Amino acid sequence: MKRILNLLPVLLLDLALLFAEPIKIKKVVFEGVQRVSSDKLLLVIKSRPEADYSEEVLREDVSRLMETGYFASVEYEVSPLDDGMAVTFRVKENPLIKQIVFTGNRKIKTAELRKRLGVSEGSFWDETKFLAGLEEIKKYYQEKNLTFTEVTYRVESEEAGVVISVEISEGRKQVVGTIVFEGNKAFPASRLRKLMKVRVRRWPLSLGHFKEELFEADIQAIERFYKSQGYLDVSVSKSQEPEERRRLLLRVRIEEGKQYYLGKINFSGNLIFPESQLRKHLVLAKEGEVFDESKAEENLAKLQRVYFDRGYIQARIQSLPEPVPGTTRIDLVYLVEPGNIFTVDEVVIRGNTRTKDKVIRREVSLVPGDAFSGFQLEKSFGRLRDLNYFDDIKIFPEFSLSADKANLVVEVKEKEKTGLLMFGGGFSTVDKLVGMVSLEQTNFDLTNFPTFTGGGQNLKMWLQLGQVNQGFYLSFTEPYFLDRPVWLGTDAYHWTRDWDEYSEKRTGGDIRVGRRWEDFSLGFTLKSERVSLSDITIPSIVDQTGKRWKNSLATNLEYSKVDSRLLPTRGFSAVTSLEYAGGVFQGDLNFWKATLEGNFYYPLPFKKTIFHTRTYLAKVNELGDTADIPIYERFFGGGIGTVRGYEERSLGPLDPTTGEAIGGKTIFAQTFEVLYPIYQDILKGVVFFDVGNVWERDISFSDLRKGVGAGIRVTVPLFRMPIQLDYGLALDRKKGEDRGRLHIGMTFGF
Repeated sequence: MKRILNLLPVLLLDLALLFAEPIKIKKVVFEGVQRVSSDKLLLVIKSRPEADYSEEVLREDVSRLMETGYFASVEYEVSPLDDGMAVTFRVKENPLIKQIVFTGNRKIKTAELRKRLGVSEGSFWDETKFLAGLEEIKKYYQEKNLTFTEVTYRVESEEAGVVISVEISEGRKQVVGTIVFEGNKAFPASRLRKLMKVRVRRWPLSLGHFKEELFEADIQAIERFYKSQGYLDVSVSKSQEPEERRRLLLRVRIEEGKQYYLGKINFSGNLIFPESQLRKHLVLAKEGEVFDESKAEENLAKLQRVYFDRGYIQARIQSLPEPVPGTTRIDLVYLVEPGNIFTVDEVVIRGNTRTKDKVIRREVSLVPGDAFSGFQLEKSFGRLRDLNYFDDIKIFPEFSLSADKANLVVEVKEKEKTGLLMFGGGFSTVDKLVGMVSLEQTNFDLTNFPTFTGGGQNLKMWLQLGQVNQGFYLSFTEPYFLDRPVWLGTDAYHWTRDWDEYSEKRTGGDIRVGRRWEDFSLGFTLKSERVSLSDITIPSIVDQTGKRWKNSLATNLEYSKVDSRLLPTRGFSAVTSLEYAGGVFQGDLNFWKATLEGNFYYPLPFKKTIFHTRTYLAKVNELGDTADIPIYERFFGGGIGTVRGYEERSLGPLDPTTGEAIGGKTIFAQTFEVLYPIYQDILKGVVFFDVGNVWERDISFSDLRKGVGAGIRVTVPLFRMPIQLDYGLALDRKKGEDRGRLHIGMTFGF
């Protein structure tokens, strides 16, 4: 009772404050400040004159003042005034940093160390901030492979401030002398060592520099490998020990545990689909096989994909492992909770500031009312990526309160520029040296003055000067005429080609129109051009000297199921073309020309390697009063695009007098390639086998020429122009032909 009576005045005061008008702060005083102005400190705190008095806010203000780094300690005191409260902050200032001296650093410049320290002379001494800076310096030394560098410091007080001495004992770059494995029984050390990026020093083949982060990544790689081989309980640890001559011994300790095998796989829950259909998607499925943890995770992802592709985007699939008692087998039970089928409510476009919504929306293959599909989302992503308008693309469902509808959000980050002005040059074994000027806007908008961007149209102007080819090209394409999947375009051009045997000049233009469907497209090109031949040195075609008008209509039918037009990795595409010249279109030439090209891509099961095969078949035949097909409408073989290993344009019919190539009326070429990444999508290696030839009339498979070789592909992402270097060996060379040839095809801007 006595305690209650003692607390009663305090309780009454609190009640009075609760129901009374808020007490105001009338005066704020800072005691002990010498170098910092009171006005500056008032900006830091909330307890200012005329603010409501609050003990909680005052305690927060103490923390705010300490966080400035100006003070070693901060206390406050309050006293009543007639019309409010006075607040006094008593502070003890930190000393100023008079000087920071670095000693012992020989391999890292002092300026770089000061930058990493983040504390400068003339600022207040803040030990917490200073120690954080020292950690940054240590981390920087580790990045430079000076792993065992020691950093110490000393603080000396003087009248004008403190002097800080930072002493650095730079460790030498450590190299790996030995890697020792302990506890590995299932796999030899040689097998495990191949999983590691850290290498033993073997000068000059391997520098063997030690990096802690690489060593840690290697340990994780070894653990993943063991788990892929059924050792699910594996434990891998590491340590390093100094050896002589600043070398390190790396020790990898492995506790393998048991090797597990797959038992039975069962399904439970509301499966929706037949169990037999679900089992077809499993990659870890055979009873008794090694339990590969990565395959088990892939099982789960593939099952999730089955439901997602059919609109069950909130499906929950759990993998429940059940060890079989007394064995090393693990049964798997997949518990399925499919949820509802979700349909697209709205397609929401975000992040675009220049590109019109409709340009993005028309590349999205899902529309309101469609069931969500992972396949269609991937297809939409690929189509948007192929536009090359965006640095980043995200497509995802956005849920609301609806139980069966969600918005489809397309979020993009636009490239700073989609126009490209290039001054450049290049070299190829066909065109020799070339120089060019190119202006292209792939996101052109004819109606958007003055920027002319955002409409998804394509405008291109090209001027080229070279040893063989010179000319210009102007092209405009509207890919969605009247907002329908119909393209409309036109081209104008003038080209001169100075071959060793003759000179060719073309001047003309065309109008293009076509329509796209899901996987098909059909297009028509109406062309008119004047072709001139001069300076002919081949006796059998001298009578082709002069000018001729060529008027033609070409029809193109294309089928494409590739995952990307720019960087295909999977799928099949085929395009067939039929060109009819003369006849009702008049002109000096009458002929028909048919071509067929097919490409097949298939990802091989290691490191993003792609198998590619290309088939090319074409034939041209004269009509009416055209006695023979002129040389510029014939086909030539040899080199890139046909059979590598042979000189460009050398395969096929030859002039009987000079032995020079005059081209043929039929061509067949088959290519088999394996492309493997060397560096991202920029640099790739390739091995190839080509077979084909050119004939005067009909194909003769007994007269095929073959070539084999290897090369590289360099793709500059900004320019989308691949550089191709291939070396081919001629397997069916004839007398006088080279054993092999280097083929170069490249054009790049600078």
